[in-house]
Amino acid sequence: MSPRSLVIGGLSALVLVGGWAFSRDTVQRSVWADAERGDLVLTVEVNGVLQAVNSTPVGPPQVPDVYDFKIAMMAPEGTDVGAGTPVLGFDTSELERKLLEKRAESESAGKRIEKKVKDAEIARENDELRLAETTSRLRKAALELEVPEELVKSQQLRESRLNFEDAKREIEFLESKLAASRHADEVMLGALRAQKDGADQRVQEILASIEAMSVKAGRAGTVVYATSWRDEKKKVGDSAWRGERVLEIPDLRAMKGEGEVDESDAGKLAVGQTVCFRLETHPDIEFEGKIASILSTVSRQSWRSPVKVVKLVVEVDATDPRKMRPGMRFRGTIETGRIKNALLVPADAVFPSDAGPVAFRKSAVGYGRRQLTLGARNEKSVEVRSGLDVGDRVARRDLDALGGRAH
Repeated sequence: MSPRSLVIGGLSALVLVGGWAFSRDTVQRSVWADAERGDLVLTVEVNGVLQAVNSTPVGPPQVPDVYDFKIAMMAPEGTDVGAGTPVLGFDTSELERKLLEKRAESESAGKRIEKKVKDAEIARENDELRLAETTSRLRKAALELEVPEELVKSQQLRESRLNFEDAKREIEFLESKLAASRHADEVMLGALRAQKDGADQRVQEILASIEAMSVKAGRAGTVVYATSWRDEKKKVGDSAWRGERVLEIPDLRAMKGEGEVDESDAGKLAVGQTVCFRLETHPDIEFEGKIASILSTVSRQSWRSPVKVVKLVVEVDATDPRKMRPGMRFRGTIETGRIKNALLVPADAVFPSDAGPVAFRKSAVGYGRRQLTLGARNEKSVEVRSGLDVGDRVARRDLDALGGRAH
């Protein structure tokens, strides 16, 4: 054999030994997984926020003639409060201004009533005195007329008759005047008293409104700030309108999830499906629940995002008040189906190729590339319908990319 042939043979042997060594050492250090039978759980992703099943909303009070409220005080979020504790306060400067006006109006009306009563008494006393004097003149004239005519001069008799008639007419006038004055005084005093009563009533209403502007907790619980449709929370100095929810006092013993699912997965949902989720604040703990209801319409994810979603409510199986709070965000999955006794491999053990999906199956001398026919899949596993058998070991790395050689 020539020296050239020996060199070529040696090189070939080295190549074979190197390939065998790669297949033995490199692949043995790779992560292998078994193809095995099991249930493939089909899921869709869900995310959302926790809310209390029962919660007492707190917002502007129902006070007369006030529609725009300015927040002056808010209990710190997360504070535990008892029933009757002030948790929300609104600016009362405008009400206090109105209170001063109505108190001044009541005081003015009271002084006018007092003056009118005194003036009426003086006028009535004068008219009554005049009436008494006229009545006295009438009696005197009447007595004079009772004297026999033959004893009285005709001129004196005529004067007595005139005096009698004058006194009689003046009495009628004074009596009519007294009655009219009394009626006019009653009307005027009635109007003044009504004005004062109205002002006094308004003062009491304003005082009650000022007291109501300090809103107290209707139940014991933890203060949680409400979030608007723009995902914003109120703060001191912001405006609020009547009926708006500014904060809430939830019952932390029972929580629910308000979730959303991508529009494309809406057809897979059904009430009663199992939901597994984790809180962003406690990612190491998995909680479970079930779909309680599904909104029948599709909506935008938020005012910032145009993504179309379907909203749903999750009934939480067990509430942990120590770890769960309204407003906490969660992510999870909804079980929409289950394929029983399927042949499964990890999702990261299937790789694309020009001919279709493949897996790298371990063999006695290394590994081999196997063409696969796949079924359903979830985020962790893939159903293999053909190409592998139970117990086959497959690599979770692309061995071709590592430079190995299939057998």
